[in-house]
Amino acid sequence: MAGIGFALKKLSNQDNLASRSLAGGHAILISSGPWIVIMGGLALLHVLGQPILDPEELKIFSILVIYSFALSLVVTAPVSLEATLRVSRILFQRRFEKVQGVYLAALFATTVLSLAGGIIVFFGLIRLPTVLGVAALICVLQVSQLWLAMAFVAAIKQYAAVTSAFALGLSCSIVFGTSAAALGHGPAGMLLGFSVGLCVAFCILNYLIIRTFPGKLAPLREVLGMLGTMRPTSATFVLAGLCSALAVWIDKIIVWHSVEATSVTEGLFYAVRYDSPMFVAYLAIVPVMSILVMWLETTFFDNYRHYRDIVHSGGTLRQIDEQRSQLAQDTIDTVFTAFLVQLTISAALAVMAPFVAELLGLPFDAISVLRLALIGSAFHFLFQASCGVILFVQYGKAYLWLQLGFLLLNGGCTAVMLRNPDYLGLGYVLACMVSGTLAYAAMRRTLNSLNRLTFVVNNPAVRA
Repeated sequence: MAGIGFALKKLSNQDNLASRSLAGGHAILISSGPWIVIMGGLALLHVLGQPILDPEELKIFSILVIYSFALSLVVTAPVSLEATLRVSRILFQRRFEKVQGVYLAALFATTVLSLAGGIIVFFGLIRLPTVLGVAALICVLQVSQLWLAMAFVAAIKQYAAVTSAFALGLSCSIVFGTSAAALGHGPAGMLLGFSVGLCVAFCILNYLIIRTFPGKLAPLREVLGMLGTMRPTSATFVLAGLCSALAVWIDKIIVWHSVEATSVTEGLFYAVRYDSPMFVAYLAIVPVMSILVMWLETTFFDNYRHYRDIVHSGGTLRQIDEQRSQLAQDTIDTVFTAFLVQLTISAALAVMAPFVAELLGLPFDAISVLRLALIGSAFHFLFQASCGVILFVQYGKAYLWLQLGFLLLNGGCTAVMLRNPDYLGLGYVLACMVSGTLAYAAMRRTLNSLNRLTFVVNNPAVRA
Protein backbone atom coordinates (compact mmCIF):
# COMPACT_ATOMS: atom_id res chain seq x y z
CA MET A 1 0.00 0.00 0.00
CA ALA A 2 1.44 3.32 -0.98
CA GLY A 3 -1.22 5.84 0.03
CA ILE A 4 1.07 7.31 2.65
CA GLY A 5 3.39 8.32 -0.17
CA PHE A 6 1.11 11.21 -1.13
CA ALA A 7 1.55 12.81 2.30
CA LEU A 8 5.28 12.12 2.35
CA LYS A 9 5.69 13.51 -1.14
CA LYS A 10 3.80 16.67 -0.26
CA LEU A 11 6.11 17.23 2.70
CA SER A 12 9.39 16.25 1.04
CA ASN A 13 8.70 18.43 -2.01
CA GLN A 14 8.37 21.56 0.14
CA ASP A 15 11.62 23.46 0.04
CA ASN A 16 12.17 23.96 3.77
CA LEU A 17 13.95 22.07 6.51
CA ALA A 18 10.91 21.61 8.76
CA SER A 19 8.80 19.87 6.09
CA ARG A 20 11.62 17.59 5.00
CA SER A 21 12.35 16.71 8.63
CA LEU A 22 8.67 15.89 9.22
CA ALA A 23 8.66 13.67 6.14
CA GLY A 24 11.76 11.83 7.33
CA GLY A 25 10.42 11.47 10.86
CA HIS A 26 7.10 10.13 9.65
CA ALA A 27 8.88 7.68 7.34
CA ILE A 28 10.84 6.42 10.37
CA LEU A 29 7.59 5.72 12.21
CA ILE A 30 6.00 4.07 9.16
CA SER A 31 8.99 1.75 8.67
CA SER A 32 9.91 1.12 12.32
CA GLY A 33 7.19 2.62 14.51
CA PRO A 34 6.59 -0.24 16.97
CA TRP A 35 10.33 -0.96 17.07
CA ILE A 36 11.14 2.64 18.02
CA VAL A 37 8.38 2.81 20.64
CA ILE A 38 9.32 -0.51 22.21
CA MET A 39 13.07 0.03 22.28
CA GLY A 40 12.78 3.70 23.30
CA GLY A 41 10.27 2.92 26.04
CA LEU A 42 12.32 -0.07 27.18
CA ALA A 43 15.49 2.01 27.48
CA LEU A 44 13.79 4.86 29.34
CA LEU A 45 11.91 2.54 31.68
CA HIS A 46 15.15 0.68 32.39
CA VAL A 47 16.85 3.93 33.41
CA LEU A 48 13.91 5.30 35.41
CA GLY A 49 13.23 1.92 37.00
CA GLN A 50 16.70 1.48 38.50
CA PRO A 51 15.87 3.34 41.73
CA ILE A 52 12.53 1.49 41.99
CA LEU A 53 13.22 -2.15 41.08
CA ASP A 54 16.19 -4.35 41.85
CA PRO A 55 18.44 -5.39 38.90
CA GLU A 56 16.92 -8.88 38.74
CA GLU A 57 13.39 -7.53 38.36
CA LEU A 58 14.53 -5.06 35.69
CA LYS A 59 16.10 -7.95 33.76
CA ILE A 60 12.85 -9.92 33.93
CA PHE A 61 10.92 -6.90 32.61
CA SER A 62 13.37 -6.26 29.74
CA ILE A 63 13.53 -9.92 28.71
CA LEU A 64 9.74 -10.30 28.68
CA VAL A 65 9.39 -7.20 26.48
CA ILE A 66 11.93 -8.66 24.03
CA TYR A 67 10.17 -12.05 24.07
CA SER A 68 6.81 -10.35 23.52
CA PHE A 69 8.21 -8.35 20.62
CA ALA A 70 9.69 -11.47 18.97
CA LEU A 71 6.55 -13.57 19.40
CA SER A 72 4.23 -10.82 18.18
CA LEU A 73 6.28 -10.25 15.04
CA VAL A 74 6.24 -13.97 14.18
CA VAL A 75 2.48 -14.18 14.77
CA THR A 76 1.56 -10.96 12.99
CA ALA A 77 3.82 -11.05 9.91
CA PRO A 78 1.81 -13.60 7.84
CA VAL A 79 -1.54 -12.02 8.78
CA SER A 80 -0.44 -8.45 8.04
CA LEU A 81 1.16 -9.42 4.73
CA GLU A 82 -1.99 -11.27 3.64
CA ALA A 83 -4.13 -8.31 4.72
CA THR A 84 -1.85 -5.90 2.85
CA LEU A 85 -2.24 -7.90 -0.36
CA ARG A 86 -6.02 -7.90 -0.02
CA VAL A 87 -6.21 -4.17 0.72
CA SER A 88 -3.86 -3.33 -2.15
CA ARG A 89 -6.20 -5.16 -4.51
CA ILE A 90 -9.28 -3.49 -2.99
CA LEU A 91 -7.76 -0.01 -3.25
CA PHE A 92 -6.76 -0.65 -6.85
CA GLN A 93 -10.36 -1.64 -7.59
CA ARG A 94 -11.56 1.44 -5.63
CA ARG A 95 -13.83 -0.64 -3.39
CA PHE A 96 -12.89 1.39 -0.32
CA GLU A 97 -15.89 0.20 1.70
CA LYS A 98 -14.35 -3.30 1.82
CA VAL A 99 -11.16 -2.21 3.62
CA GLN A 100 -12.74 -2.06 7.07
CA GLY A 101 -13.99 -5.65 6.80
CA VAL A 102 -10.52 -6.92 5.90
CA TYR A 103 -9.00 -4.92 8.75
CA LEU A 104 -11.45 -6.23 11.36
CA ALA A 105 -11.04 -9.81 10.17
CA ALA A 106 -7.24 -9.47 10.31
CA LEU A 107 -7.49 -7.88 13.76
CA PHE A 108 -9.60 -10.75 15.04
CA ALA A 109 -7.18 -13.33 13.59
CA THR A 110 -4.20 -11.48 15.07
CA THR A 111 -5.83 -11.32 18.50
CA VAL A 112 -6.63 -15.05 18.55
CA LEU A 113 -3.20 -16.10 17.27
CA SER A 114 -1.27 -13.81 19.63
CA LEU A 115 -3.27 -15.01 22.64
CA ALA A 116 -2.76 -18.65 21.63
CA GLY A 117 0.96 -18.13 21.01
CA GLY A 118 1.40 -16.23 24.27
CA ILE A 119 -0.34 -18.93 26.30
CA ILE A 120 1.84 -21.64 24.73
CA VAL A 121 5.10 -19.73 25.27
CA PHE A 122 4.58 -18.02 28.63
CA PHE A 123 2.50 -20.67 30.39
CA GLY A 124 3.45 -23.84 28.51
CA LEU A 125 7.14 -23.46 27.76
CA ILE A 126 8.43 -20.86 30.23
CA ARG A 127 5.81 -21.47 32.96
CA LEU A 128 5.77 -17.97 34.36
CA PRO A 129 3.88 -17.11 37.55
CA THR A 130 0.25 -16.32 36.79
CA VAL A 131 0.42 -12.54 37.29
CA LEU A 132 3.66 -12.16 35.32
CA GLY A 133 2.38 -14.49 32.58
CA VAL A 134 -0.85 -12.51 32.20
CA ALA A 135 1.14 -9.24 31.97
CA ALA A 136 3.38 -10.76 29.26
CA LEU A 137 0.30 -12.07 27.42
CA ILE A 138 -1.26 -8.60 27.38
CA CYS A 139 2.02 -7.13 26.10
CA VAL A 140 2.15 -9.65 23.24
CA LEU A 141 -1.45 -8.82 22.33
CA GLN A 142 -0.83 -5.05 22.26
CA VAL A 143 2.38 -5.28 20.24
CA SER A 144 0.71 -7.65 17.74
CA GLN A 145 -2.24 -5.32 17.26
CA LEU A 146 0.13 -2.38 16.85
CA TRP A 147 2.08 -4.18 14.11
CA LEU A 148 -1.15 -4.95 12.25
CA ALA A 149 -2.39 -1.37 12.55
CA MET A 150 0.92 -0.16 11.09
CA ALA A 151 0.30 -2.28 7.98
CA PHE A 152 -2.95 -0.36 7.41
CA VAL A 153 -1.60 3.04 8.46
CA ALA A 154 0.42 2.98 5.23
CA ALA A 155 -2.84 3.83 3.44
CA ILE A 156 -3.62 6.85 5.65
CA LYS A 157 -2.50 10.42 4.98
CA GLN A 158 -2.80 11.82 8.55
CA TYR A 159 0.94 11.82 9.22
CA ALA A 160 0.66 14.26 12.15
CA ALA A 161 -1.90 12.05 13.90
CA VAL A 162 0.22 8.93 13.38
CA THR A 163 3.31 10.62 14.78
CA SER A 164 1.33 11.99 17.72
CA ALA A 165 -0.09 8.53 18.44
CA PHE A 166 3.39 7.08 18.89
CA ALA A 167 4.60 10.04 20.92
CA LEU A 168 1.58 9.83 23.25
CA GLY A 169 1.87 6.04 23.50
CA LEU A 170 5.56 6.23 24.43
CA SER A 171 4.83 8.88 27.06
CA CYS A 172 2.03 6.80 28.58
CA SER A 173 4.27 3.72 28.64
CA ILE A 174 6.88 5.59 30.66
CA VAL A 175 4.40 7.22 33.07
CA PHE A 176 2.26 4.13 33.74
CA GLY A 177 5.22 1.74 33.79
CA THR A 178 7.22 3.68 36.37
CA SER A 179 4.08 4.42 38.42
CA ALA A 180 3.12 0.75 38.62
CA ALA A 181 6.66 -0.19 39.66
CA ALA A 182 6.76 2.61 42.27
CA LEU A 183 3.50 1.32 43.77
CA GLY A 184 5.21 -2.00 44.43
CA HIS A 185 3.77 -4.13 41.62
CA GLY A 186 7.21 -5.25 40.41
CA PRO A 187 8.07 -6.27 36.83
CA ALA A 188 4.49 -7.42 36.17
CA GLY A 189 3.16 -3.94 37.01
CA MET A 190 5.81 -2.23 34.90
CA LEU A 191 4.99 -4.55 32.00
CA LEU A 192 1.28 -3.78 32.30
CA GLY A 193 2.00 -0.04 32.46
CA PHE A 194 4.20 -0.37 29.38
CA SER A 195 1.35 -2.19 27.59
CA VAL A 196 -1.06 0.63 28.45
CA GLY A 197 1.06 3.01 26.37
CA LEU A 198 1.04 0.55 23.47
CA CYS A 199 -2.74 0.29 23.81
CA VAL A 200 -3.09 4.09 23.65
CA ALA A 201 -1.05 4.22 20.41
CA PHE A 202 -3.05 1.34 18.93
CA CYS A 203 -6.43 2.88 19.84
CA ILE A 204 -5.51 6.12 18.05
CA LEU A 205 -4.33 4.26 14.95
CA ASN A 206 -7.41 2.02 15.09
CA TYR A 207 -9.65 5.10 15.18
CA LEU A 208 -7.83 6.62 12.19
CA ILE A 209 -8.22 3.42 10.17
CA ILE A 210 -11.94 3.06 10.96
CA ARG A 211 -12.58 6.74 10.23
CA THR A 212 -10.59 6.72 6.99
CA PHE A 213 -12.26 3.55 5.69
CA PRO A 214 -15.85 3.60 7.00
CA GLY A 215 -18.08 0.69 6.30
CA LYS A 216 -20.99 -1.32 7.56
CA LEU A 217 -20.02 -3.09 10.76
CA ALA A 218 -20.89 -6.75 10.30
CA PRO A 219 -22.11 -8.85 13.24
CA LEU A 220 -19.49 -11.07 14.90
CA ARG A 221 -21.22 -14.19 13.55
CA GLU A 222 -20.81 -12.96 9.97
CA VAL A 223 -17.16 -12.05 10.57
CA LEU A 224 -16.48 -15.54 11.92
CA GLY A 225 -18.31 -17.07 8.97
CA MET A 226 -16.28 -14.96 6.54
CA LEU A 227 -13.03 -16.02 8.23
CA GLY A 228 -14.08 -19.65 7.93
CA THR A 229 -14.53 -19.38 4.16
CA MET A 230 -11.49 -17.19 3.47
CA ARG A 231 -8.51 -18.62 1.66
CA PRO A 232 -5.13 -16.88 1.46
CA THR A 233 -4.75 -14.53 -1.47
CA SER A 234 -1.28 -15.97 -1.88
CA ALA A 235 0.00 -18.86 0.25
CA THR A 236 3.45 -17.93 -1.02
CA PHE A 237 3.34 -14.49 0.62
CA VAL A 238 1.86 -15.88 3.85
CA LEU A 239 4.70 -18.41 4.13
CA ALA A 240 7.22 -15.72 3.17
CA GLY A 241 5.90 -13.45 5.93
CA LEU A 242 6.38 -16.21 8.51
CA CYS A 243 9.90 -16.96 7.26
CA SER A 244 10.73 -13.24 7.30
CA ALA A 245 9.77 -12.86 10.98
CA LEU A 246 11.52 -16.07 12.03
CA ALA A 247 14.68 -15.12 10.14
CA VAL A 248 15.09 -11.94 12.19
CA TRP A 249 14.89 -13.84 15.49
CA ILE A 250 16.36 -17.27 14.75
CA ASP A 251 19.92 -16.24 15.69
CA LYS A 252 18.75 -14.80 19.03
CA ILE A 253 16.78 -17.94 19.82
CA ILE A 254 19.82 -20.10 19.10
CA VAL A 255 22.10 -17.93 21.22
CA TRP A 256 19.53 -17.94 24.06
CA HIS A 257 19.86 -21.73 24.17
CA SER A 258 23.66 -21.81 24.11
CA VAL A 259 26.43 -21.41 26.69
CA GLU A 260 26.25 -17.65 26.05
CA ALA A 261 22.82 -17.47 27.67
CA THR A 262 22.04 -16.63 31.28
CA SER A 263 18.87 -17.79 33.01
CA VAL A 264 16.97 -15.25 35.10
CA THR A 265 14.26 -17.75 36.00
CA GLU A 266 13.32 -21.18 34.70
CA GLY A 267 12.88 -20.96 30.91
CA LEU A 268 13.65 -17.22 30.74
CA PHE A 269 17.03 -16.72 29.03
CA TYR A 270 18.98 -13.78 27.70
CA ALA A 271 22.48 -13.24 26.29
CA VAL A 272 23.95 -9.99 27.56
CA ARG A 273 26.91 -10.20 25.18
CA TYR A 274 24.66 -10.64 22.13
CA ASP A 275 21.23 -9.08 22.65
CA SER A 276 22.14 -5.44 23.30
CA PRO A 277 24.74 -5.14 20.48
CA MET A 278 22.24 -6.61 18.01
CA PHE A 279 19.49 -4.17 18.98
CA VAL A 280 21.91 -1.23 18.76
CA ALA A 281 22.92 -2.39 15.28
CA TYR A 282 19.27 -2.63 14.21
CA LEU A 283 18.62 0.91 15.40
CA ALA A 284 21.64 2.10 13.39
CA ILE A 285 19.89 1.27 10.11
CA VAL A 286 16.61 3.03 10.95
CA PRO A 287 17.52 6.53 9.62
CA VAL A 288 18.71 5.34 6.19
CA MET A 289 15.90 2.79 6.00
CA SER A 290 13.37 5.55 6.65
CA ILE A 291 14.80 7.60 3.78
CA LEU A 292 14.57 4.59 1.50
CA VAL A 293 10.97 3.96 2.61
CA MET A 294 10.13 7.56 1.78
CA TRP A 295 11.72 7.11 -1.66
CA LEU A 296 9.84 3.84 -2.24
CA GLU A 297 6.53 5.39 -1.27
CA THR A 298 7.01 8.50 -3.42
CA THR A 299 9.46 8.41 -6.33
CA PHE A 300 9.51 4.66 -6.92
CA PHE A 301 5.72 4.42 -6.55
CA ASP A 302 5.18 7.24 -9.08
CA ASN A 303 7.58 5.66 -11.59
CA TYR A 304 6.11 2.19 -11.15
CA ARG A 305 2.57 3.55 -11.47
CA HIS A 306 3.59 5.34 -14.66
CA TYR A 307 4.93 2.05 -15.99
CA ARG A 308 1.67 0.30 -15.15
CA ASP A 309 -0.34 3.12 -16.72
CA ILE A 310 1.55 2.70 -19.99
CA VAL A 311 0.86 -1.04 -19.89
CA HIS A 312 -2.87 -0.65 -19.17
CA SER A 313 -3.35 2.16 -21.68
CA GLY A 314 -2.04 -0.01 -24.50
CA GLY A 315 1.38 1.61 -24.92
CA THR A 316 3.81 0.27 -27.48
CA LEU A 317 6.44 -2.28 -26.49
CA ARG A 318 9.10 0.37 -27.01
CA GLN A 319 7.38 2.79 -24.61
CA ILE A 320 6.87 0.05 -22.03
CA ASP A 321 10.47 -1.11 -22.19
CA GLU A 322 11.85 2.43 -22.03
CA GLN A 323 9.91 3.12 -18.83
CA ARG A 324 10.92 -0.28 -17.40
CA SER A 325 14.57 0.40 -18.18
CA GLN A 326 14.44 3.84 -16.57
CA LEU A 327 12.65 2.46 -13.51
CA ALA A 328 15.17 -0.36 -13.15
CA GLN A 329 18.22 1.90 -13.46
CA ASP A 330 16.91 4.49 -10.98
CA THR A 331 15.99 1.80 -8.46
CA ILE A 332 19.31 -0.03 -8.70
CA ASP A 333 21.26 3.22 -8.34
CA THR A 334 19.19 4.39 -5.36
CA VAL A 335 19.36 1.11 -3.44
CA PHE A 336 23.10 0.73 -4.01
CA THR A 337 23.80 4.35 -3.01
CA ALA A 338 21.71 3.93 0.14
CA PHE A 339 23.67 0.76 0.94
CA LEU A 340 26.99 2.58 0.58
CA VAL A 341 25.75 5.33 2.92
CA GLN A 342 24.60 2.74 5.47
CA LEU A 343 27.87 0.82 5.19
CA THR A 344 29.80 4.04 5.85
CA ILE A 345 27.67 4.82 8.91
CA SER A 346 28.01 1.28 10.24
CA ALA A 347 31.77 1.27 9.69
CA ALA A 348 32.13 4.60 11.51
CA LEU A 349 30.09 3.32 14.44
CA ALA A 350 32.16 0.12 14.47
CA VAL A 351 35.34 2.20 14.81
CA MET A 352 33.72 4.06 17.72
CA ALA A 353 32.43 0.82 19.28
CA PRO A 354 34.34 1.25 22.59
CA PHE A 355 32.83 4.72 23.05
CA VAL A 356 29.33 3.49 22.09
CA ALA A 357 29.63 0.54 24.48
CA GLU A 358 30.70 2.81 27.33
CA LEU A 359 27.89 5.25 26.58
CA LEU A 360 25.26 2.48 26.61
CA GLY A 361 26.76 0.59 29.53
CA LEU A 362 27.60 -2.55 27.52
CA PRO A 363 30.19 -4.97 28.93
CA PHE A 364 33.72 -4.80 27.55
CA ASP A 365 33.51 -8.25 25.95
CA ALA A 366 30.47 -7.11 23.93
CA ILE A 367 32.53 -4.61 21.88
CA SER A 368 33.66 -7.21 19.33
CA VAL A 369 30.08 -8.44 18.92
CA LEU A 370 28.88 -4.86 18.47
CA ARG A 371 31.41 -4.28 15.68
CA LEU A 372 30.33 -7.44 13.86
CA ALA A 373 26.63 -6.64 14.38
CA LEU A 374 27.06 -3.14 12.92
CA ILE A 375 28.76 -4.45 9.77
CA GLY A 376 26.19 -7.23 9.46
CA SER A 377 23.32 -4.76 9.83
CA ALA A 378 24.56 -2.80 6.79
CA PHE A 379 24.16 -5.92 4.64
CA HIS A 380 20.89 -6.67 6.43
CA PHE A 381 19.77 -3.23 5.22
CA LEU A 382 20.72 -4.19 1.66
CA PHE A 383 18.71 -7.39 2.05
CA GLN A 384 15.65 -5.57 3.40
CA ALA A 385 15.82 -2.81 0.78
CA SER A 386 16.13 -5.25 -2.12
CA CYS A 387 13.34 -7.45 -0.76
CA GLY A 388 11.19 -4.34 -0.31
CA VAL A 389 11.41 -3.60 -4.03
CA ILE A 390 10.65 -7.24 -4.89
CA LEU A 391 7.67 -7.21 -2.54
CA PHE A 392 6.45 -3.92 -4.03
CA VAL A 393 6.18 -5.48 -7.51
CA GLN A 394 4.67 -8.63 -5.90
CA TYR A 395 7.16 -11.24 -7.10
CA GLY A 396 6.11 -13.80 -4.48
CA LYS A 397 8.37 -16.73 -5.35
CA ALA A 398 11.56 -14.67 -5.30
CA TYR A 399 10.54 -13.02 -2.05
CA LEU A 400 9.80 -16.38 -0.42
CA TRP A 401 13.08 -17.99 -1.48
CA LEU A 402 15.07 -15.01 -0.23
CA GLN A 403 13.35 -15.04 3.16
CA LEU A 404 13.73 -18.80 3.49
CA GLY A 405 17.39 -18.55 2.49
CA PHE A 406 18.08 -15.86 5.09
CA LEU A 407 16.29 -17.93 7.74
CA LEU A 408 18.43 -21.00 7.03
CA LEU A 409 21.67 -19.04 6.69
CA ASN A 410 21.14 -16.97 9.83
CA GLY A 411 20.25 -20.01 11.90
CA GLY A 412 22.92 -22.30 10.42
CA CYS A 413 25.82 -19.84 10.48
CA THR A 414 24.99 -18.72 14.02
CA ALA A 415 24.88 -22.33 15.27
CA VAL A 416 28.21 -23.18 13.61
CA MET A 417 30.03 -20.06 14.82
CA LEU A 418 28.84 -20.59 18.41
CA ARG A 419 31.35 -23.41 18.71
CA ASN A 420 33.96 -20.72 19.28
CA PRO A 421 32.97 -17.93 21.73
CA ASP A 422 35.30 -15.52 19.91
CA TYR A 423 33.18 -15.87 16.77
CA LEU A 424 29.93 -14.74 18.42
CA GLY A 425 28.13 -12.48 15.95
CA LEU A 426 30.12 -13.66 12.93
CA GLY A 427 27.33 -16.03 11.88
CA TYR A 428 24.93 -13.09 11.56
CA VAL A 429 27.48 -11.17 9.48
CA LEU A 430 28.05 -14.05 7.06
CA ALA A 431 24.31 -14.70 6.72
CA CYS A 432 23.61 -11.02 6.00
CA MET A 433 26.45 -10.70 3.50
CA VAL A 434 25.34 -13.71 1.48
CA SER A 435 21.61 -12.92 1.75
CA GLY A 436 22.10 -9.23 0.98
CA THR A 437 24.15 -9.98 -2.12
CA LEU A 438 21.63 -12.57 -3.34
CA ALA A 439 18.70 -10.22 -2.70
CA TYR A 440 20.39 -7.38 -4.58
CA ALA A 441 21.04 -9.69 -7.54
CA ALA A 442 17.44 -10.95 -7.39
CA MET A 443 16.15 -7.36 -7.34
CA ARG A 444 18.18 -6.51 -10.45
CA ARG A 445 16.93 -9.60 -12.23
CA THR A 446 13.33 -8.86 -11.18
CA LEU A 447 13.47 -5.31 -12.53
CA ASN A 448 15.10 -6.44 -15.76
CA SER A 449 12.33 -9.01 -16.28
CA LEU A 450 9.51 -6.71 -15.12
CA ASN A 451 7.67 -7.06 -18.45
CA ARG A 452 7.46 -10.82 -18.05
CA LEU A 453 6.41 -10.41 -14.42
CA THR A 454 3.63 -8.01 -15.44
CA PHE A 455 2.33 -9.79 -18.53
CA VAL A 456 2.81 -13.43 -17.48
CA VAL A 457 3.61 -14.15 -13.82
CA ASN A 458 1.16 -11.66 -12.25
CA ASN A 459 -1.44 -11.83 -15.02
CA PRO A 460 -4.60 -13.59 -13.72
CA ALA A 461 -5.69 -14.49 -17.26
CA VAL A 462 -2.38 -16.28 -17.96
CA ARG A 463 -2.36 -18.02 -14.56
CA ALA A 464 -5.88 -19.29 -15.19
